[in-house]
Amino acid sequence: MSYKLPFALTQPMNYYFLLFLIGCLTSRATGQTLKPDSSFQQLARNQAVRAYEQDLREQAHVYEGNEYIAHDHRIKIHPFFGVDSLLSCTIVYRGAQYSDIKMLYDVVRDQLAIQPPGGGFRLRPRNDYVASFIMGQHQFIRIVGDSAAGVPTGFYEILHNGRIKALARRVKVIHEDISSGKFQADYLVKDRFFVVKDGVYYEVKSKRSLLQVFPEQAKVLRKFMRSNSLKFNDEKREEAISQVTNRYEDLLK
Repeated sequence: MSYKLPFALTQPMNYYFLLFLIGCLTSRATGQTLKPDSSFQQLARNQAVRAYEQDLREQAHVYEGNEYIAHDHRIKIHPFFGVDSLLSCTIVYRGAQYSDIKMLYDVVRDQLAIQPPGGGFRLRPRNDYVASFIMGQHQFIRIVGDSAAGVPTGFYEILHNGRIKALARRVKVIHEDISSGKFQADYLVKDRFFVVKDGVYYEVKSKRSLLQVFPEQAKVLRKFMRSNSLKFNDEKREEAISQVTNRYEDLLK
């Protein structure tokens, strides 16, 4: 189902600014001893209205898309990144940046779910129009991957952003269990991690595979991991990848 938000609902604060601007122009003209120039007032109003309508047309793009369809309600664990409540995010969509956009990131489907102002159903924007988005302290970019190389197209969180990049592909998969005779399901976290060096993507699954990306500094980096108690278990893996990548860049300076 496709939906386009009416212009009047996209940026309500701009409407109040428009009224304030027109009021100032009118007050300035009527406060003078000379007879107000009605043509000037009308011109100012027309220009303000045109600017407002143009701004709304541009802002409305981010609220275009198909309806976001919720997951099976029987699955109690949520499919989103972080939390299952709407967050105020910044998104770059069709080349324009929008702030304070209420949305969620569905990592099961690799989709965004945007809530239009005024309520209504959530929207699913086209992924190929989304260049990046920021949720709290987490920054994501869209990468056109290479399936042959095992790098899927989609959104990746930036863990380290320098000459060498460390990325996280956030993934949840549905795990069903009908052994009890009734439907039971939850989501399993299956995040993937990549280091991008000289334009090549290396998937990192273990400490060994991480050090293989930096063979000339493997000995130094192994010592760095020991001295900083960097573990490679599920809870600490992305921290280790980020810190080791950062340390490797320091060694290049």
